[in-house]
Amino acid sequence: MAGLLPNKKLFNSLFSEMELMVAMNKPKQWNFKYDVIVMGTGGAALVSAILAHDHGAKVLIIEKTAQLGGTTAFSGGVLWVPLNRYMGEAGISDSREEALMYVRRLTGGKEPDPELIETFIDNGYKMIDYLHDHTPLRFSIPKGYPEYYSNLPGGKLEGRSLDPVPFNMDNLGDLASKIRNNPTFPPLTLEEGGALNGIDFEKIVERMENNTVTMGRSLIASLLQALVDREVEIWTESAGKELIADDDGAIIGLKIMREGKPCYVGAHKGVILASGGFEWNKQLVKTFLKGQVTHPLSPPGNEGDALIMAMKAGAALGNMSEAWWYPAMQDPTFEYEDHILNQLGGGGRTGPYSIIVNKHGKRFVNEGSTYNDLPKTFYTYDPVTLDWPNEPPVWLIFDQKMKDHTMILTMMPGEQAPEWVNQADNLRDLAQQIGIDAEGLEATVTRFNQYAVQGQDPDFQRGTLFFEDLKGGGGNPRANLGPIDQPPYYALPIYFGTLGTSGGPRININAQVIDHQGKPIEGLYSAGNAAMGIMGQTYASAGGTLGPALTFGYLAGISVSSRQSKEI
Repeated sequence: MAGLLPNKKLFNSLFSEMELMVAMNKPKQWNFKYDVIVMGTGGAALVSAILAHDHGAKVLIIEKTAQLGGTTAFSGGVLWVPLNRYMGEAGISDSREEALMYVRRLTGGKEPDPELIETFIDNGYKMIDYLHDHTPLRFSIPKGYPEYYSNLPGGKLEGRSLDPVPFNMDNLGDLASKIRNNPTFPPLTLEEGGALNGIDFEKIVERMENNTVTMGRSLIASLLQALVDREVEIWTESAGKELIADDDGAIIGLKIMREGKPCYVGAHKGVILASGGFEWNKQLVKTFLKGQVTHPLSPPGNEGDALIMAMKAGAALGNMSEAWWYPAMQDPTFEYEDHILNQLGGGGRTGPYSIIVNKHGKRFVNEGSTYNDLPKTFYTYDPVTLDWPNEPPVWLIFDQKMKDHTMILTMMPGEQAPEWVNQADNLRDLAQQIGIDAEGLEATVTRFNQYAVQGQDPDFQRGTLFFEDLKGGGGNPRANLGPIDQPPYYALPIYFGTLGTSGGPRININAQVIDHQGKPIEGLYSAGNAAMGIMGQTYASAGGTLGPALTFGYLAGISVSSRQSKEI
């Protein structure tokens, strides 16, 4: 038995090292002290900072990159918020019961915490009201832009998705040049076609000359203007590295790397983690996601910094296998921040004259599924062949008819296909070029064509999903079915992409991070993609990420500012 007891000298040595580790987590002197530190500059972060300030807290915002806005600035900037004021102004009816009915049908009871969905429904419109009354941020309802599943009970044909109105950045000074840009989105609103390959060149030029931005950049610029007006301090190129706790485990500050040196910043009331997801961290992706994301569509800085900090602080995790999935495509000549830019793979896949096939040359999905739903089929497992037959790259196959009428990535209709696009005069040669089963592809296209001319798709019900013809009243054979029969034939690879991850530390109704016993970790809050996604695997419609993100940022700002200040 004596051999089972620890060596006394070794035990004392380890104990001393543990004491030292705890002591190192508490600096002898703080470089700065604030009430609240917000990590990140996306929508959730900036809203939380505004609310914390307005409720009496002295706030510091930190951003590890040189650019502001995070994933939000890179996005369409749309918020999905039921019961919002703009619906009321437009005479569009909505109710709590309808919103919950719609969401619950989509989540199927698989959401991490049903109470958080109710919290979002009950507070999202309050967040919109607050921003409308206290910041320059304004929204409009994109006319004729319905929810992705509007045909389901509780769905709406218009009103819950909100489009940021254009914003002039002249008053932002140097901050304006720091707002992250998405090189694929022109300065048009969603309604004007900004996310749908709109090409109103006169309006684009006018807005560029007038320093006016739209979509995600408008959302961020408007919130930054509110923070400038409040004189809230923002540090760029300042990376949060380590949460600092007191002897009771309460979070009281943050170690920040600034100008290459550690900087210890105290937080009398708490720290809000809102610095995005972990899709650019290969190790975390491999550890948590059920599908191995290879082509993120978000800024490269999203490496899970907040997640790692929260785990070290003892946070429980939720929704970790999920992300905001998107079928990604590439123009290999288009680079952004030293990476080939992964682009939204939407062009053509919902229209006629195209299909998506796997390595066997076979279809495996309704190609017109929502961008969040379609990639879920990529990680289907075949227990007979012990294979993942749909593992990307999969291939968008289309003919000259589609090429002549549709903008696909950077290819404009009528222009010659660039060298990076595979093309051939027959399907067999095309299959050999891209390394898929030629007989399988020929058989698949033959079968698809036979039914397409009849306006049918018995295999995957093309033309029946509402999303397939979103602005035309729902999918139908005319809009979504057409034979692939005019050479040359083309193929483009589709990869496993994501707009961001949606797993993270579990939070409660006040956006407090909770531990494995369900208790709040005192002084620690989280929102946006840095927190657990409240919708589970569901993406309700355009803005399904940002609506909940800004709402829980709003709640985090209120909650953290209401805490009694701690002496640190």
